[in-house]
Amino acid sequence: MKRTFEVTPWHVITHELKPENKRLQESMTSLGNGNMGMRGFFEENYSGDTLKGIYLGGVWFPDKTRVGWWKNGYPKYFGKVINAINFIKLNVLINGEPIDLATDVFSDFEMDLDMKQSVLTRSFTLTKGGQQIGFKFERFISADQKELSVIRLTVTNQSTQSAHVTFKSALDADVQNEDANYDERFWDILKKDATSDTGSIVAITKENPFGTPRFTVGMKMTNVTDFSADNGENGSDKEVVNQFSGDLAPQASTQLVKRVVVLTSRDYDTQSELESAMNALANG
Repeated sequence: MKRTFEVTPWHVITHELKPENKRLQESMTSLGNGNMGMRGFFEENYSGDTLKGIYLGGVWFPDKTRVGWWKNGYPKYFGKVINAINFIKLNVLINGEPIDLATDVFSDFEMDLDMKQSVLTRSFTLTKGGQQIGFKFERFISADQKELSVIRLTVTNQSTQSAHVTFKSALDADVQNEDANYDERFWDILKKDATSDTGSIVAITKENPFGTPRFTVGMKMTNVTDFSADNGENGSDKEVVNQFSGDLAPQASTQLVKRVVVLTSRDYDTQSELESAMNALANG
């Protein structure tokens, strides 16, 4: 049996990031509350092998069966739990260069799943452009409020020179299932909106020829940080981005807290009701 984690009471911890074990680490550090769940993939961009996955209970799609003529009797579709909108996406740039643990030099890596508090913590020190920057990501899914997920990112400048830091907090609906029978995307955008520090997406599962229900999902993020919001990029047709940037003095720290509420049409009869509840929960 391969052991990649240290096991202590209530905690599963690793101090290694090996590309060949990345997917296993993501599986072992999954979080969920019965309403939604996600693999332990990284918030920021990772260009190496990874399997991004966020799933919502009861939300699925009838994926057309891919078989040859010789397999008579197979069902016309398989019910697939589809990858939901990536609401944990949080890219970071240091002096204009995006961080990427698949290519960057880093040390002091730690990943800690606290199974009692439902918190996944990941920390590391990055060496980039001659500067050392410390990162700590904390991810939480609430058991008390089933629609709520929160991420807190703390960045510390461990160098002797100022560093320019940019946060790109996003909701990204351009997702796919690795095992999709025809490599299709499953989400159509109904509505998206953004202010300087909030963003929302309402999407519906694509039409299907089998008469099965379509599901509507609404997500709204609220970002809190000391950095200034800037216009930055607005994202693609299927993405909403809030961008913040600022100069971080030597030995100084800053944080971004990203709060996201996730609602589905399982609990609301109309899109209007879903949007009203989404905004009420996000503002609560």
